[in-house]
Amino acid sequence: MDIILITGFLLSFFLAMFLLFKKKEKLDSDKVLAFWLFVFSLDFLRSYMLFFKGKMFLLGFGYTLPLLYSPLLYFYVSLVIGNSKQFGLRFLWHLLPFVLANIYMFFYIYTKSPEWRISFFEGTSFISRPMFFNFILFLVAIVYPVYVILIYGLLKKHLQNIKRVYSCRDQIDLYWVNYLLVSVSVLWVISLYSKFISGYFNSLHYSSSTMIVYFFELIIIMIIGYFGFKQGMIFLGSQVRGNISADAEKYKTSGLKSEDAKAFLPVLLKYMESEKPYLNNRLAISGLAGQLEIPTNHLSQIINEQVGKNFFEFVNQYRVEEVKQRILENNDKKFTLLAIAFDSGFNSKSSFNGIFKKQTGLTPKEYVKRRSVA
Repeated sequence: MDIILITGFLLSFFLAMFLLFKKKEKLDSDKVLAFWLFVFSLDFLRSYMLFFKGKMFLLGFGYTLPLLYSPLLYFYVSLVIGNSKQFGLRFLWHLLPFVLANIYMFFYIYTKSPEWRISFFEGTSFISRPMFFNFILFLVAIVYPVYVILIYGLLKKHLQNIKRVYSCRDQIDLYWVNYLLVSVSVLWVISLYSKFISGYFNSLHYSSSTMIVYFFELIIIMIIGYFGFKQGMIFLGSQVRGNISADAEKYKTSGLKSEDAKAFLPVLLKYMESEKPYLNNRLAISGLAGQLEIPTNHLSQIINEQVGKNFFEFVNQYRVEEVKQRILENNDKKFTLLAIAFDSGFNSKSSFNGIFKKQTGLTPKEYVKRRSVA
């Protein structure tokens, strides 16, 4: 079973070095991710030295690591979506529980003799241990779900902002973070079982449940390494930040009166029908505003107020209609559905299927089948 710990140590360490020294255009988010992976490597090394070499390397430090992992993931996502341009004091507050816990552990455990530490972890129980030590374990138990909720909140707001700026969400929606959160949640449940039920806290020897925890950590590292290396910063533009519910208030000072927005609407609709800018699968609101020679925030106001949709919904309704028209013209079945979708401005099969069904109530194949019967 030591192969899991050795693999975890080497993989996380070299991925961290790869992010720092090999990835081009390194961002602050990459530095956070590299640090996170480096801490993972320390945890794997600590466990390997303890379980298989009998060395008390950083003994006790592993109990506090969840207080560091979760804030780092939260701050990483924040940096990627542009919520935090640089490290600030705001983030340091998230690290306070980890710092305080380790200050306590330093004086109570880290500086004690090896014999004392062995006696503490193997000769005491949850009930007989100091209250503050148990309070740290309580924080460790709740930190994962708290930060999972916070990160889901970031992702939800991010998806709302994407739909106000882009006509597609593939590769910028951070969908891979959802897989990561699911993995972290599974790890949290298994870790709780392993540590609070199986007696992990009362033993310095590995068990099968302990190795399952590290196996899931290995999966998490692979997810982080693959997607984190590909992930760049997502630029949404300062003019579209904020909640959608705040649009009405924001437009009061936009400089574009409602009657002017209403007057420009026919120009916008005519341009969409004649020039078909939606065929560009990377169309963003800034690009369309440039073609129409109006400010981006004015175009956003026109679409939101006069059409009653966000930019994502507005553009993709044209793409769906384009697909439906091309299906009618494809009597000889010369083109596949996916080819038609790509030619109509969609850039992935999954987004095409999801958007088409949402707008028509049918999958593309169901729609074609009904048209052929009719």
